[in-house]
Amino acid sequence: MASPLRKRLPRELRNNLGKYLGMFLLLALAVAFTSGFLVAASSIQLIGEGMRADYNTEDGHFATTFKADDDSIEAVEALGCTVVEQFYIDAPMTFDGATDGTQARVFPNRGERNQAIYCNGRAPESDGEIALDRVFCQNNGLEIGDAVQLAGREMRLVGIMTLADYTCLFQNNSSFIFNSLSFTTAQVTQDAYDAVDQGSVIYSYAFFLNDRSMPLTERTDFEEDMMETLADNGEVITDLVDYESNQAITYAMDDTEGDQMMWQILLAMLIVIMAFVFVVLTDATIEAESAVIGTLLASGWRKRELVTHYMTLPVLVGVSGAVAGNVIGYTLLVLPMQGLYYNSYGFPPYHTTFNLGVLVSTTIVPLVLLVAITFIGLLRRMRATPLQFLRREITHRSKRSGLQLPERLRFTTRFRLRVFVRNLSHFATLFFGIMFGSLLLLFGLAMMPLMTHFAEESAKGVPAEHLYALKAPVEIDVTEDERAAYAAAEELVLTENLTDIDPSHLLSLYLQASRVDEDENAANTLENSPEAIAQAEKFGMATLQTPRRFGDLSEEITVYGIQPGSRYWTDVPVRDGHACLGLGVQQKCAIVLGEPREFADKYTGDVYEIVFDETVGNTTTMNIYLTLDDFNRLFGNDDDYFSGYASDMPLALNSRYVATEITPDQMLGVAAQLQDSMGTIAQSLLYAVVPLFLILIYLLTKTVIDRSARSISYMKVFGYHDREISRLYIRSITVTVLASLVLCLPIIVGALDLIVQVMMSKYAGNLEIWIAPQTYVIEVLVGAVTYAVVAALHMRRIRSVPLALAMKVQE
Repeated sequence: MASPLRKRLPRELRNNLGKYLGMFLLLALAVAFTSGFLVAASSIQLIGEGMRADYNTEDGHFATTFKADDDSIEAVEALGCTVVEQFYIDAPMTFDGATDGTQARVFPNRGERNQAIYCNGRAPESDGEIALDRVFCQNNGLEIGDAVQLAGREMRLVGIMTLADYTCLFQNNSSFIFNSLSFTTAQVTQDAYDAVDQGSVIYSYAFFLNDRSMPLTERTDFEEDMMETLADNGEVITDLVDYESNQAITYAMDDTEGDQMMWQILLAMLIVIMAFVFVVLTDATIEAESAVIGTLLASGWRKRELVTHYMTLPVLVGVSGAVAGNVIGYTLLVLPMQGLYYNSYGFPPYHTTFNLGVLVSTTIVPLVLLVAITFIGLLRRMRATPLQFLRREITHRSKRSGLQLPERLRFTTRFRLRVFVRNLSHFATLFFGIMFGSLLLLFGLAMMPLMTHFAEESAKGVPAEHLYALKAPVEIDVTEDERAAYAAAEELVLTENLTDIDPSHLLSLYLQASRVDEDENAANTLENSPEAIAQAEKFGMATLQTPRRFGDLSEEITVYGIQPGSRYWTDVPVRDGHACLGLGVQQKCAIVLGEPREFADKYTGDVYEIVFDETVGNTTTMNIYLTLDDFNRLFGNDDDYFSGYASDMPLALNSRYVATEITPDQMLGVAAQLQDSMGTIAQSLLYAVVPLFLILIYLLTKTVIDRSARSISYMKVFGYHDREISRLYIRSITVTVLASLVLCLPIIVGALDLIVQVMMSKYAGNLEIWIAPQTYVIEVLVGAVTYAVVAALHMRRIRSVPLALAMKVQE
């Protein structure tokens, strides 16, 4: 037999449509955004995890100063791997609308190793054809058939692709952020590659282990043996990167995993908020239905039957919201969420994969928790006796309800204070709800200004207009005869078949090369002006690792050896025996001044102990500074060793000796890349937060209005107009909301700082929370405007409260 109480359900739904609609939308939107994102991210993660096998991605790569000889490669392969040449050239590229300084990393067409994944077009077949990265082409509006100039040669774009080992466009593995706006990978034919200036070639070798399931610990030992083998064969290693440390391969995967964690944290926060709201609304329902429940209990209805009845609508609303959220998430939001990643990363073609874990975390867990919390809340309230229900004595009567207020206060002021005191617990709930919503809102608003600030601060950390990192020391202050001697020696080394050279010219080359002093540093073969030479300053540079403050990963630190009283590092007071520590390193790695700290060389395994006397720079400074003499003593270098030049003027350097060039403009370019790659994610977060914030405020403030419905009816009987009543009730809520928006700022900034630190523990660099003053203003304004919409809805609710409510008997 159907329970007669079921007949009340439609009426309860109709009378509380705003409450249940708000609950439905809150749950549906939360599930839609989180399920849509997590399904897309988990599908992309599965695609990325399969790339290593599907496209034969490398287990790692190493680079040598010059081309390794065959004996060296054979010795490495004898250890248990296959080594493949992956030489490349970083060449300038221009086209209509290109960003200044755009570079292409040019490879010859690849085979079955580190495959090229073509999304459109085909591989280059003639010398005038080129294939470029998909994300780069998308960001720059390049299409098949467009013309580009590569190192001054016009090429036609015939293929749009992604290289399996460059799913993320990192020009340097130590970079903080990738660059898909002014950097791309490219494939050309072998003849076209040979035609590009060979002086700048990077001799990179990819290795593929025979045992591709080798765990990291054993792989690390293997890589150490490989370095020793290369060194024993006379090769100088300039780079060694395991695939797990290769940001071009792993960054996109790490980003999807990190973002999933962020959205799961967001989901957990929303579940807590929704549970909180459900408890508050359940209490409000029981309080409003107190007399009815007391009558039913007195009439013989069991508490179990009443609990079932009052759980029916919340459960139906919860299930409906979860189903609607999943439908919206899977049908409308998966592809936009997928686009957030495919706009930045070069994954293979996308396909959605059902993920049971996502369904459980976004739907099953929230429903179970919400039903359980509602059930427990109802059981707690049902402990009251029928008489307590009839007398409306189920709520705790706080002494605050009888609080005496000063008589000298105006009636309206005392009334508003009474509303505030009577609903203090609801206003406390409102404060915490606003705090959660504001945390999400501020995160979305502050993200892009924070990244721009980081890029600007990083640019300040570049001390000169040009920092040239060298593969080996090369002197620029040399005579014309020294330049000619080294030019002759270089020509002899680079010529594959010396018999092709005219004998007289060959003799001349040998005579000139014989004047090279092998005990001295190499001489630059290009001429520089006396002014450029005079202002250039030598420095040493090396990379070490030390454990991070959070997590079990290590941070890569750049060690600089600079001149005391440097004209470029003016704020770094180094002197012999005195080491300076970048502020960013100290914060990220929790280094204590005056205490020894160990740093390791990941290539050689050597460990160095350094004691620091003071910090320098800003929170983005991830460097250590020594004098050049101390630098050379620490690393066992010759006294005249150096590995770079700092210069405000461009230097003409032999490209065979230049490893990389760093400029302030490169760091400022990071801001543009971050805006392009993260702007859409921050925007989507705002789209999710603002409606959730609005619904949350509406539901929490609605309980105050509903609780005061009888008092509002009394005031109408006494002749108060709707506008006057709204001022009395809405103003109390308004003051609470606006005060909460401002007072919770210090709390959410502290929480946001902790969240950023934990998030950055998995990434290189140090990012300290920084919020622009205008962001605070925008956050409060968005919250205020959102509440204004809610207040307008409440004013309609106040106008709908009937006069007859005051006439009903209340014992």
